[in-house]
Amino acid sequence: MIQRTKIITLILLGLLFANLSAQDSFEDDKAAKLPDDDRTYRFGLQISPNISWLKSSTADYNGGGSKVGFSYGLSFEYFMTKNYLFSTGVFMLSTGAALEYPGTGVLMDSGTGNSSVVPIDMKVDYRIKHVEIPLLLKLRTNEIGYLTYYGQFGLNLAFNYKSEKKYTALGSELVSFGDQAESSNLSASDDINFFNTSLVIGAGLEYNISGNTSLSIGITYNNGFVDQLDSRVVEFDDSGTPLLNSAGEILESENGVNANLNYFALNIGIFF
Repeated sequence: MIQRTKIITLILLGLLFANLSAQDSFEDDKAAKLPDDDRTYRFGLQISPNISWLKSSTADYNGGGSKVGFSYGLSFEYFMTKNYLFSTGVFMLSTGAALEYPGTGVLMDSGTGNSSVVPIDMKVDYRIKHVEIPLLLKLRTNEIGYLTYYGQFGLNLAFNYKSEKKYTALGSELVSFGDQAESSNLSASDDINFFNTSLVIGAGLEYNISGNTSLSIGITYNNGFVDQLDSRVVEFDDSGTPLLNSAGEILESENGVNANLNYFALNIGIFF
C-alpha cells in the first residue's frame, strides 16, 4: 500500500511538471511574469543539519535510534514563473542510523581456548555518505514586506560514495569481537546500496537582504523508498541456535534485510 502511494505521488509530480512546462511564457501576464526580465535563474549556497533513521520492514529488525548528520552544497533555481521555480543542486550528504537485530557472536572457552558461534542480540551503527541531487518544484508567495514564503516537493536522487559501520553486542557478556564487546569502524560499502531515492516535502521562508540577495530558512522531510541495505538474514533453528553450513560458516537466508533511510533537514541558505 505504501509503495503504491509513492508511485501515485511520482506520477502526479510528473504530470504537474509537464503541465507547468507546457504553459505559455507568461510575458503578457503581469501577475505571473518573471521577477526580472534578465533574471531567469539564481544560484545559492546551503548547509543543512539533519536527523536520520532507518525504518525496516524485516521481521525482528528494529530501528536502533536516530543520528545527527549534515549536508552542504550549491543550489540552482530556475524561474518557470514568478511564483513557480524548479530547484536543484549538488550536495554532499552525511546521514547515520542504527539497527538492532538477532545476530551471532563468538563464545570463547577460557579453559580450552575453543570457540563456538552462539545467538546474540546485535546493534549496527551506520554512517552513510551520499552525493545528492534534488529535483524539486518550489511554490512561492509574492513578497510580503521583506519575506517570501514557499512550499516545495519532489525527489532527491542520492549516490553512495562511502559508508562505515560499527557492531555492538547487546545485553551480553559474550566476547564477540576479539577481546571487546564492540567493533571499530568498518567499511560498509558492501552493505549499503549505491542508489537511493526519496520523496521530499518541505516549507520555509526567504528574507530579502538587498537586491537579489536573500537568506533562506526551511525544513524538509525526506522519505526514502529504495531499500538501502544489501545484506542477508541469519538463519536459526527452532531452539534459536544459528545454523552452520558444512564448512562451519554461518548460514544466511535468501531473504535480504529491508530498510529505508528517512531524515528531517533544517535548510539554511543564501541566494544571489
